[in-house]
Amino acid sequence: MFVVTSVLLLKRKNLYQEIFLGFMLILILSDSRERGFNFAIDVKPVYIVLLSAFLFFDTQKFSSFSRLIYLFLPFLLVAIFLNVNSEDWIASTQKSLSYALILFIIPNYLIKTYKERGEIIFKNIVYLFSVVLIAGIVLKLSGSSLPYLGDRYRGVFGNPNGIGVFCSIFFLLLRTIEHYFPSLFSRQERVSIYGLIFFSIFLASSRNSIMCVLIYLLFLRLSKISPFISVLIFIVIVSSYQFLFTYFELFIQRLGLGEYFRISTLSTGSGRDIAWTFAWDNIQKNFFFGRGFGYDELLYRANYQELSIRGHQGNAHNSYLTIWLNTGIIGLFLFMTGFLLAFFKGTKNTVIALPIMFAVLFSANFESWAAGSLNPITFQLWLILTIITSDHFSKEKNSAAVSELGERPK
Repeated sequence: MFVVTSVLLLKRKNLYQEIFLGFMLILILSDSRERGFNFAIDVKPVYIVLLSAFLFFDTQKFSSFSRLIYLFLPFLLVAIFLNVNSEDWIASTQKSLSYALILFIIPNYLIKTYKERGEIIFKNIVYLFSVVLIAGIVLKLSGSSLPYLGDRYRGVFGNPNGIGVFCSIFFLLLRTIEHYFPSLFSRQERVSIYGLIFFSIFLASSRNSIMCVLIYLLFLRLSKISPFISVLIFIVIVSSYQFLFTYFELFIQRLGLGEYFRISTLSTGSGRDIAWTFAWDNIQKNFFFGRGFGYDELLYRANYQELSIRGHQGNAHNSYLTIWLNTGIIGLFLFMTGFLLAFFKGTKNTVIALPIMFAVLFSANFESWAAGSLNPITFQLWLILTIITSDHFSKEKNSAAVSELGERPK
């Protein structure tokens, strides 16, 4: 009740930036396993309704709207239609509507706050995420057991994979912001923020996140040479994944990093092979049309004991399989079409669009975050896509922009 009242008071004073930042914080806190943050789980559905109401009924203050949602509109319509197939159509409807609303809210609030406050909104977003990472490190240094799940570091997030993926997508978001606003942060600020991100990834020993960052850096170089070459090499890597994976294991072992990278579970993805096989077997039952949003949760929850015995914990651990389970191959095709069109549109504005796309594609292959809406990671993707596709942030309109990423004005 306190949070809702605070949001309404902020709206009364037209403090949209504070409302927007508050929503991001609630989504982050809702991922925690600590009972003290359980209120965030209950608040976030109410929060998104309030944000939507402000947007729909106060159109004069939102003078221009993002068109990003149009790219995903066919997917959203199919997802909503498939609620009739759901075992829990109420929950399915809520999840599909929240996905549509978050995709509408994030771009439009970002554009509005940017028009009102300028580039300071990006600094405040980065500061907010940095404080979250600092909080986890402080808890670790204080000797608290809170930032751990078993023997792995998780900060204030629900699990180690959560903070790992959050940091890798935060890294991509920060690179995007720096690319468009190269003078926004001082050198000391940049070193400190990147240090926080990489130190948090190191503590979590997140293989997914490390590879995500490396993929971005690799394809950034290749894209500057030729976007076509970078796409071609990405296709070759995907096609020869199993071959490269074998040599990667040998490489890690020779470096003496087998324990850090948990090499004993690398080939099975810490139980992901079990989750993926289980998902694929169930996809065959609803190949073209899925069973509605949230079906994956019902499916894995109903088979929790059997999967646990086989060595799996959690969900499908793959965004594509999760979307396929929920919306069928047609829904997955429409989602990927919108995803690829958004990034290809971004290539017209910036050289970093393709490297980010490849990194996100990799990350989403090992976690289901892209299939959910009210989590602390997906909204970062919508922030990135809004920046690289919207004319409001076009590099040509930013007088401080430079021709190459990482190059500072002299």
